[in-house]
Amino acid sequence: MKRYVIYGLVGVLFLLWNSCKHQAKTEVVSSELIEENIKEPTIVEQITVDSVWTANGVAFDLKTVGNQQYVAYFDRDRMMTVASRQLDSDEWVKKTLPNQLIWDSHNYVSLGIDEMGYIHVSGNMHVDPLAYFKSEKPWDIKTMVALNTMVGDDETRVTYPKFFNDKSGKLLFSYRSGSCGNGNILINQFLPEEQQWKRYLNKPLFEGVEKDDDRAAYHKWIKDSKGDFHFLWMWRWTPKVETSHNLAYAKTSDLVNWVNGAGETVELPFKPEDEAVMVDATPSKGGLHNSRYKLFLTPQDEPIVGYIKYDEQGLTQLYLAKLVEGKWISKQISNWDFRWQFIDGGAFMTIGGKFDFVGVSNDNILAIDWETEKGESGRYTIDLETLEHLSGTAEIKLKYPKDLKRPLTKREGMLLRMAYDKGKSNQENIKYVLKWEAKHGGFRQHAPEVIPEGPISELILLKIQ
Repeated sequence: MKRYVIYGLVGVLFLLWNSCKHQAKTEVVSSELIEENIKEPTIVEQITVDSVWTANGVAFDLKTVGNQQYVAYFDRDRMMTVASRQLDSDEWVKKTLPNQLIWDSHNYVSLGIDEMGYIHVSGNMHVDPLAYFKSEKPWDIKTMVALNTMVGDDETRVTYPKFFNDKSGKLLFSYRSGSCGNGNILINQFLPEEQQWKRYLNKPLFEGVEKDDDRAAYHKWIKDSKGDFHFLWMWRWTPKVETSHNLAYAKTSDLVNWVNGAGETVELPFKPEDEAVMVDATPSKGGLHNSRYKLFLTPQDEPIVGYIKYDEQGLTQLYLAKLVEGKWISKQISNWDFRWQFIDGGAFMTIGGKFDFVGVSNDNILAIDWETEKGESGRYTIDLETLEHLSGTAEIKLKYPKDLKRPLTKREGMLLRMAYDKGKSNQENIKYVLKWEAKHGGFRQHAPEVIPEGPISELILLKIQ
């Protein structure tokens, strides 16, 4: 196993040079001053986990609990694999599961850990029967076995598996049953004492299946400082990304009782035209993209929504939305001069416009990094009170170092992939991130007749302080 200590002097000099180079392109006049006041953590250690197959990129998973760390991924032979280690050791214990990755960028792998320490893994599904593995002993990946069932119902056409824990620690599992335009988001709960799953909600979370109305919701969520869930989702009519529409938001403490942005009670299942939860009622073919929207929480747990859509001239732009007296107010942030062309399901599209929330300063200034398919990039600094552009200084504390996103290699056609830790270690002020490279994902119908054996990428774990 490789283990390296990362020394930062050369990296810092490179970042300062690279930062100055990119700021010539930014639309914020004095962003170089803001750049100087960013408090940045550092990468203090790099540990090799394994080597992985990367011809068709899918997501991996990482979770740390106390002194134990677990990684779920597909190895160089495309086999679903779980690796574990103690934080004070370089040595990984590995378990290869009887499940080989299908050529489909939907087929990521998800890992969960319940209150008693049993390990759960699911993945490699795009409208496929449930693939599910569980350890027979707590904390022991060597005892993992294939079960391939949970509650027994709605498990033959599964996509988007996700393990997560609520504020009490109980393990939940969400997935889509059905297909795009004909599927519901369901949630199960694991009962560790009984060693069985039960349906957690008696209704779907999102329901897009009605007479003459077949739609699916694409959602994401983050937890606030109290452990409450903030959900953001977008509807889509068909497998074509251009049919994305109606961006919506709701909040819940337990996934049973929900409120909208105004704090008003809203009921499940959420439907496509629910005005009570609507953030932006952009119609189909209005420039929304179901993978190009983000939810950010301020230090006060106030939700900020960023998303891409067309402006009045039909050009692609970045928008921000925030709650003002219980109502969503949206404002155009960018001034880009191109129109992102949507192609079918999105596998062969350009990058369009991309953005990342960098962080927020103590005086309520939000920093957003952006880039476009035209090769432009920069940083916006936004007053969160008014959503107006600002110039001047802002002291922003980053969660992760800027060089975290530096490519591993210079190989053509490879994209950087990362998985952020879903758990928490017993080490103070330490974070972990998985990092590897992979090619752009493609769907099953695009698979070559013969699946290539490579390229292969190193899968590394970064320790950040």
